[in-house]
Amino acid sequence: MTHSINQPWAITDKFRNRYGNTWADLDFVFNDKISAEVFQEDPMNTIIGKLEICNQRIELRFKDLIMYAKTIGEKYDTIISEKASKTDTFLVDIKSFTFTLNRHEIGRLAETLSESHQVTLRSYELGLYL
Repeated sequence: MTHSINQPWAITDKFRNRYGNTWADLDFVFNDKISAEVFQEDPMNTIIGKLEICNQRIELRFKDLIMYAKTIGEKYDTIISEKASKTDTFLVDIKSFTFTLNRHEIGRLAETLSESHQVTLRSYELGLYL
């Protein structure tokens, strides 16, 4: 079973037309099996899942997830505080990929990464190990 944060297959055409395909298709999909032993031995280097953005799948380790959740969140906060226009675009670097995203797409990305980080922590605390 696929463990997805945003479940893009459930987004209606109304939202897809309003926010665009990049926003609608953005998702984080967890690996099917993350063993308790691997996560317990070396949690920071455990591959948690894949970020799906702009038709790219980027594999993220737990340390990557933490770092990008923080940096993209800070970037979004800066964009909002500077009152950037809805039509302005910004460069976002994730691993070796560079994406040009607008304000609401960066917001969705920040939210997705943050939720993925929280789900990973809660799953480990509850002993679910995804």
